[in-house]
Amino acid sequence: MGTSRRDFLKKGSLVALAAGVPISFAEQAMARTTTVGSHGSLLTKNAFAPLLDTDFVVNSTGRKVTLRLMQVSDLPRATHLHSKPDKEGFSLLFAGDRSKALKQNTYSIEHEKLGGFHFLLTPTMSSDKSLLYYEVVVNRLYP
Repeated sequence: MGTSRRDFLKKGSLVALAAGVPISFAEQAMARTTTVGSHGSLLTKNAFAPLLDTDFVVNSTGRKVTLRLMQVSDLPRATHLHSKPDKEGFSLLFAGDRSKALKQNTYSIEHEKLGGFHFLLTPTMSSDKSLLYYEVVVNRLYP
């Protein structure tokens, strides 16, 4: 089964467009995803560690849900990455009110010290039935 002329032209046009995107534009887009707040501070493990037991406000379709940061943990990583300061992976564990459950989604989140940013929140299982728990994974270990 061969490729039709129409498919070839569509795919060829997309490849040509992708090749024409300047690298500086892509670098700027990536830089925007790793900074937060008005001061451009990085979303690192060291930024979150002192904020244990503080509240974060999650904006969810017309309502605001408050979650408390309960834990900041390292992700397992390869030994050769330990010496590279820009390579880190960590998870954040949040707890919130059961009556204000959130689905897995990317949310706009605010904190008085960090400002605003976006994270994917994933509900997690817990033996504590009084609260709902959510995890955020930040992985800069690869490449």
